[in-house]
Amino acid sequence: MIFPEKMVYLKIRIPEEKIDEELKNIGLSGLLHIDTSKGKPLFKLEEKKVEYLLKKTEKFLDILGIKRRSKWDRKEYPMEEIQSFVLELEKEVSMISNLKKEIEKEERKLSLARDILKASKEYLNIPELTKKLKIIKIRCGVIPLDNVEPFKISLQAYGIFVVYGEITYSSVWFAALYTDDTEEILNSSITKNQAEVVPEEYFKPEKEDQIKTKSRNLENLINDIRKKYLNKLVKYNSYLKAKLKIIRAKQPVEQEDGFYVLWGWIPEKKIRQFKSYIKYSSVEIFPAGDNAPVLLKTPDFFKPFEKMIMGFSYPKYGEINPTIPFALTFLIFFGIMFGDVGHGIVLVILGLLLRKKYPDPSKIFVLSGVSSSLFGLVYGSFFGFHGVFPFALISPVHNIQKLLFISIGVGIAVLSISFVLNIISLYRRKKIKALFFGEGGVLWLLIYWYILGILVKVIVFRMNIYYDLILLGFLLFVVFVFIYIKSRSITESFINLMREILESITNTVSFIRLGAFALAHSTLFLAVFTVAKFLETEKGGGFFYWLTIAAGNIFIIILEGIIVAIQTLRLEYYEFFKRFFEGGGIPYKPFKI
Repeated sequence: MIFPEKMVYLKIRIPEEKIDEELKNIGLSGLLHIDTSKGKPLFKLEEKKVEYLLKKTEKFLDILGIKRRSKWDRKEYPMEEIQSFVLELEKEVSMISNLKKEIEKEERKLSLARDILKASKEYLNIPELTKKLKIIKIRCGVIPLDNVEPFKISLQAYGIFVVYGEITYSSVWFAALYTDDTEEILNSSITKNQAEVVPEEYFKPEKEDQIKTKSRNLENLINDIRKKYLNKLVKYNSYLKAKLKIIRAKQPVEQEDGFYVLWGWIPEKKIRQFKSYIKYSSVEIFPAGDNAPVLLKTPDFFKPFEKMIMGFSYPKYGEINPTIPFALTFLIFFGIMFGDVGHGIVLVILGLLLRKKYPDPSKIFVLSGVSSSLFGLVYGSFFGFHGVFPFALISPVHNIQKLLFISIGVGIAVLSISFVLNIISLYRRKKIKALFFGEGGVLWLLIYWYILGILVKVIVFRMNIYYDLILLGFLLFVVFVFIYIKSRSITESFINLMREILESITNTVSFIRLGAFALAHSTLFLAVFTVAKFLETEKGGGFFYWLTIAAGNIFIIILEGIIVAIQTLRLEYYEFFKRFFEGGGIPYKPFKI
């Protein structure tokens, strides 16, 4: 739960003639995370062939409207058989595809004709004109708005009469009346001005019936082809998906004396289960190493917070899983800054309303609302009304100094926890030097606590700190020597030493924002109540008072909710994570069929 799953590194020697079959077994186990940094791509031609055939079957399924099969039936099919099948079906599907395009084109023309009829009905009766005109002919269509004037002027010079009107914000319908001797000029102007002609037949009622008949015939044809090829197409498609996975899985293999060698990681406790799937190979087990993939064991309750951390970075193998510490501190920080029982209830209700559509964010809303309500009880605040709960412990407005001291205390506790988590992580990873002398190690924890102790002695007790400063100087010198051994630069070592000291102090002071935003939350309530009281007095009615209170609370929930969430994440990522979370890990993604 606190640490990721322990992994082991495997060397799997597979006989060359059994590579595909054994990889199928490995894929069915769903346990091996393949090390893709090994080997050379030896099967690119085979991969391209299968990839091409898979794309073809995917295209056929889409055109024929066939649902894909989620699982492979584990049967093997000769590639020559699949290739012949694809070539045969390609002819049928090409015919369907061409018919579909033709019908879509005709439907578009029909739609344009309807739009033109609707837009031109006040000026022209196009169907009637197409029937009655003999010597004079009519040509209708649409043209870009910018081209309509050049189109009209160029035709008027030749006696071609143009009627037009707006059809959309960027295009215009037109009807050009012309004779046989000016037809060539009209055609040239249509091409030049990017106009689209709608043939006369699309303005006739029977055209729609013809298109519907074509669509029905196409549907019948698709049904016939679907019945004929469905079973094989679905089987081949699911097989090709599995086959492509197998080929890609064997790209990182190494060749070794008639064997292919595959490297990868599995969870240590799954070794026996993994070996039960292996039939032809020998397996050697090695330590996982620092670059192993990470399988987190986060309880379901904290899963929504895990996704928030993944947006920042993924933990490295051997690092502590930061999800639980992150979740607990997130809720404490948010509650302190957004403490109000009423506002917490609103967040809980909002989370419950969103639970079906947004399950993970909704859980965070609910938990944040609970935290806000608990701290609201501590502050005695309910939608800004104080004194509602007689057992309130502290009021942010009336106990500012106390609140700020509590905030600093929370900061010291959280930073100390981050040091301890880093020490535990370094110990488990056997990084002994970093454990004692590195950033976030034992010595820096002692220095941090010692600096805090000196400040307390000076500010609170007014005590002499001469010998304390000597001991602090000695501890800093020890750290300086360790940094110098690594960097071999006095200037760089001194800068790094001072940076770490200043960061420890500023990180602690940064937690004052907890109290500051709790105070801001309460101060906004004061502003809302002042405005509400003023309106009640001026307007002479309680309606405006309660309307202002409601509107003010909505404003505070939205504004403060966003700001407090941002400040909470800032404290997590920049103050808390800094000492124990390195990140940059790889998630465990086993090869599965």
